[in-house]
Amino acid sequence: MKSFKPITVLLTSLIAALSSFQILAVETLDSHEHGSANLNIAIDNKVIAIHFESPAVNIIGFEYQPNDEAQRSLISAAKSKLSNFANSYELQGEPNCLMISSSADWVSEHSESEHSESEHSESEHSESEHSESEHSEQDETVGASLETEHAEFVVEFELQCEQINNLTAIDVSLLALFPAIDEIDTQVIYTGGQIKQELTRNNTLIKLMK
Repeated sequence: MKSFKPITVLLTSLIAALSSFQILAVETLDSHEHGSANLNIAIDNKVIAIHFESPAVNIIGFEYQPNDEAQRSLISAAKSKLSNFANSYELQGEPNCLMISSSADWVSEHSESEHSESEHSESEHSESEHSESEHSEQDETVGASLETEHAEFVVEFELQCEQINNLTAIDVSLLALFPAIDEIDTQVIYTGGQIKQELTRNNTLIKLMK
């Protein structure tokens, strides 16, 4: 599952712009390891681009499609919480940044396949005859899909900073906000080089070397 939003394009272009360095490939959550999340940050000129992905179970405790209003409210509340930059990150050194854009989305396999499933017409359904055993098999398949379905939250920020050279570190508070996250695999690309770091509850600070 991948999200191709403008900020993701910006993140990719910023990494390409720093091609003079040995660039680490931007990792995705295709492995979908529970307890683990990914954070990619690119800094160039006056722009900071941030892309965060986490399995939904780390954030709200489940990954299947919501069954009721309470679960839908959990997703909505998580998106609101994740889109609050000030609660998730602290930019140290007073770089004087302004938020240009932000987004927090729930992405699931079900939502990606929903469109193709809706292409069946009523006539197609009426022409097909299902036995009780066929219905039972379908119910079992649906149940299994709920257990194995993957969903994730994808969060993106773009900031414009007037004093970007003042930025000395980024403190990440996501592990405190979401206790089910054990570690965040982090990659930072900036004019000072590249950083690959595993963030934990006892190690949340990304230091930018000048």
